[in-house]
Amino acid sequence: MLAKKKPFTSAIVGVLVALSIIALILSLVRVEDVMLPPTVKYGLVFDAGSSHTSLFVYEWDSDKENDTAVVSQTLSCDVQGQGISSYANNPPEAGNSLRECLHKALMAVPAEKQRDVPAYLGATAGMRLLREQNSSAAEQVLAEVAKTMQEYPVAFKGAQILSGEEEGAYGWITINYLLDSFTKYSPKAHMWLRPEAANIFGALDLGGASTQITFVPKGSVMSQNKSPELTLYGYSYNIYTHSYLCYGQNEMLKRLAKELISHPCHGQGHLPLSQAAPSPIQLGLGCFQGQGTCRKGKFGNFWVYTGCTKMQALLRGQKCRGTSWNV
Repeated sequence: MLAKKKPFTSAIVGVLVALSIIALILSLVRVEDVMLPPTVKYGLVFDAGSSHTSLFVYEWDSDKENDTAVVSQTLSCDVQGQGISSYANNPPEAGNSLRECLHKALMAVPAEKQRDVPAYLGATAGMRLLREQNSSAAEQVLAEVAKTMQEYPVAFKGAQILSGEEEGAYGWITINYLLDSFTKYSPKAHMWLRPEAANIFGALDLGGASTQITFVPKGSVMSQNKSPELTLYGYSYNIYTHSYLCYGQNEMLKRLAKELISHPCHGQGHLPLSQAAPSPIQLGLGCFQGQGTCRKGKFGNFWVYTGCTKMQALLRGQKCRGTSWNV
């Protein structure tokens, strides 16, 4: 009887010894060394500007640093064509223009994670202008964009027109994030830390249809509604931001052209182009006065003014033989 119990007792002792060794090992290993790795998450963002649209795919660990994720860009894709506001007369094409980049985005995200990927579209000044000029067309464009995005296996979160202040704030965050102003990884500490001598930069964003200025003011700001408070990596920032609609590069060039370029054929019924026969016109531009003819250009879509002005005749000291103005 005792002989039979001895192997059983030895087995129990062996198990207890093994458990003791495991407990000893676990007591010597740091907690973070045995934790499961954080889950990688993805996000999809369309930046729908006035002149073009771009898609960005970001990824980050589920473990945040002071309630803010540390993100990295996985993919960027430029949508073919102009901005979505250019499809005001054909809204379905605004949605169709996004398809190629959406396909590329799905290839960059593991299939098992795609349905959890938040997907956004933020439109800026081009759509703000369209909304002021034709709110119905702007709504239709956004509806078609949303419809297309919802056809893909992602967690669609919305397609909306950003306010100028939102655009300015997001641009300010981007600049300072890329310059490590908010947080920076310390190889020595093996963690993300706020730089001791953090330089927070202001941002001046010159877009196609608007310009934004954003910074942290030293004193009180002029308007509370232009002073949003942002909390990033455990620190709060009160910023001033303002957007100047129609002061983007493309809009300013249009205004400059309108002020500086005066074509003799403008306002004479010749623009847009038609097949009308040439007709004589009388210029009345101060010293630049004269008589000539507007006719369609030989090689295509422009009007040519043939004639001369009194100023040209005076400068040449002779009869004016003619000049051409092209549109």
